[in-house]
Amino acid sequence: MNYFQTARLYFFLSFVTFFHAALMAQPMAGGGNAGVTGASGGDIHFKVYVLDAGTRMPIELARVILRRDKAIVGSQVTNPSGMAQFIDIEGGSYRLSVHFVGYQDFFDSVFVDDQRASDSVFLHAGSQSEVVVSGEHEVGVTSFDLKSGDQVFESETFHAPPTARMTALVQQNLMGAARAPTGEVHIRGQHGEYVYYVDGVPVPLGVFGGLNEVVDPKVIDRAVFMTGGFPAEYGGQIAAVIDVQNRVPTGQFHLDASTFGGTYLVPGAGDSLGDRVGSFRSLNSNGQGLSMSSHVDKFGFFLSGSRQETDRRIDPPVARLFHDHGLDYFLYAKADYEMSDVDYITLNLNYGKTNTQVPYDSAEGIAEDIQNTKNAFQTLSYYHVLSSEKNKESNLFIGGYAREGGLTYSPGLNDPPGFQFAGDPVNYLLSEDRSFTSVGTRVKYDASLEHEFQFALGLNFNTVSGSENFTSQDSTGAAGPSILTDFKGSDFGAFAQAQIHPAEWVRFDLGVRYDQHIAPDAPLQSQWAPRIRCNIFFDELNSAYLYYGKIFMPNNIEGLRTIAANVSNTAVPTLPERDDFYEGVYTRSLGFGLRTKFAVYYKDANPGVDDQTIGSSAIKTPVNIAEVKTTGVELGLSYSDPATPFSGYLNTSVIHAYGIGTISGGFLDFDDAGPGTDLDHDQRLSIVGSINYQPRGYFINLTGIYGSGLANGNPNGDSYQTGLFDFNTSTHTAPSWIFDLSAGYTVQLGGGTTLEPSLYLGNILDHDHLIKGVFFSGASYEERRNVVFKLALHI
Repeated sequence: MNYFQTARLYFFLSFVTFFHAALMAQPMAGGGNAGVTGASGGDIHFKVYVLDAGTRMPIELARVILRRDKAIVGSQVTNPSGMAQFIDIEGGSYRLSVHFVGYQDFFDSVFVDDQRASDSVFLHAGSQSEVVVSGEHEVGVTSFDLKSGDQVFESETFHAPPTARMTALVQQNLMGAARAPTGEVHIRGQHGEYVYYVDGVPVPLGVFGGLNEVVDPKVIDRAVFMTGGFPAEYGGQIAAVIDVQNRVPTGQFHLDASTFGGTYLVPGAGDSLGDRVGSFRSLNSNGQGLSMSSHVDKFGFFLSGSRQETDRRIDPPVARLFHDHGLDYFLYAKADYEMSDVDYITLNLNYGKTNTQVPYDSAEGIAEDIQNTKNAFQTLSYYHVLSSEKNKESNLFIGGYAREGGLTYSPGLNDPPGFQFAGDPVNYLLSEDRSFTSVGTRVKYDASLEHEFQFALGLNFNTVSGSENFTSQDSTGAAGPSILTDFKGSDFGAFAQAQIHPAEWVRFDLGVRYDQHIAPDAPLQSQWAPRIRCNIFFDELNSAYLYYGKIFMPNNIEGLRTIAANVSNTAVPTLPERDDFYEGVYTRSLGFGLRTKFAVYYKDANPGVDDQTIGSSAIKTPVNIAEVKTTGVELGLSYSDPATPFSGYLNTSVIHAYGIGTISGGFLDFDDAGPGTDLDHDQRLSIVGSINYQPRGYFINLTGIYGSGLANGNPNGDSYQTGLFDFNTSTHTAPSWIFDLSAGYTVQLGGGTTLEPSLYLGNILDHDHLIKGVFFSGASYEERRNVVFKLALHI
């Protein structure tokens, strides 16, 4: 039996088992239509409109929850017009609760049938303090949407240290994500091919190899993680789609100021922290942040800025710290304007800059390289409701965005040359200066003709232009091969998709997408991609879907370094990844606050994509692997009960990603992955668990992260096994458990002003280990036990 047959067998057997279990499950107490007068089955679309009681203005991103007893039947957030819609719920009695920070929680009992398919809720302004748990409040937690299977992140109970980046938020809350060096995250066996959406607009990742973030995790209100079941509207690098939803805080003027400082807590002499660490184990780590917000009639704005400094900016390639200082600057602004009851616009502005020393192994000589990156984006989103008539709804979305970035890499004055061009025996030092500007738009029109049929049409287009100055010099300082070039390219996509609902227990999502990719020094690439999804609704608390889709993932044009014949005689460009993707998902809500998700998937990429470091520099470029096969099994649990201040989640995954055949592209020399080599970012078992206790006024959070180990470079040349549970331990680093603890307390100063001290302990067991060995890129080590203290003032 070949690998593809084995994967299909896993897929089939797993879903026969779970579908059978779901069909045999007894209905929850109070579920179904028992005792319901005039119930109309599972074909009611129930709408809840949430408005400010004082101004009668709609409230966006309010949490609206429907329950039968304690079981959550549906959980939605309101759109810009203040509406949350629950699709295909059964008629009957429900418990309705609405929560929005800064307002008093609302709860009531409602009866839903064909005559009452909508309700309006008016929220009254309340305290701006931390989360208050009442008998009806649903504590925010990473959970699962029962109908879509998507994972939903809520920021209210996420307590990351102020040094955390956006990728830490993703890795700790997304099932199927693995920790990676240099602040990156690997999702479902991919290196980093995912895209952010901010207010409905796609924001591509920054300069390839840069360390700046797309958005600051401190200003995120909510995020939806989509790792499969992709509708045709999503294109680009979609190993995952991260739909980020930021909000302008409610009420009038608010100001928040904070500062933090950190150090290591490692006892004993002769440890591995290196020369920068003094006798008190002090480490230069500090930062400050300032934000403000306000509303003027229908206009609201939010401004924030932060600065961070550390002597451990990049996960170092050796255990001892050398040359690893970094400075980060971040600015963000958001503005909302309610033009009318049916028109709404929102604006996002972002700028980030990082100055970084690149760490080196002192045993191999001095290499004081410097890397600077900058990234910025601007988005403008316009929402228009064309029709709100029942079963005749239609909407128009138009979004525009711009993205700017740059990367400069400079070798130190005393660096030993160590890179050779093809056919040239001389060693050279490499330098890079690259910048780009990307401008794009996204348009979507969606409409409902009947309850049984909805459709959407749309397109996206972006163009990228920039310049690259790639230079080299030998040991005498004489100039070597170089490239001074301008580059330009574009991506275009168009889609059509429909939802067909022939019966209340089944729905088909059908779509087709066309993509076209134009990149420098490469032939035009295009693909038609069908997307097919069958959704099965066993009852209100159990659902599943089966999915097949063709995926076309172009590389970031600004990351395709056209080093060409100066580096290699092959001169082969990197082409987009093309996938056949199969997936099945089952979700269930239990009556005591527990929700579960089980997923299996198989992906065959021809070709696949990874990134490769050029020589001993920090310059990276994507490359192709002839074929990449990825199989995964995931199980996630989330818990929250409105009667208790406890919440938590557990994300587990077993994923195997390996490459077969020729490694080409990037205008580098060919290599070969052989009959099956675990990828640079392959980690078989990944587990993240978090427990949060958050009553009135304080919080305590414990998070554990387990990884079975990334590639170690296979120094012994051992052969690879290709089964899902063949862990190939000799070719991977040792497994690790990392535990992080955080706690904070809110002090009421009067007049709505609060002071919040908080403490964050990272790697509290001080597990010192190798995260990853040398393979496509350099090795990296775990950060030692550390502590960060933060003090925040809220006015």
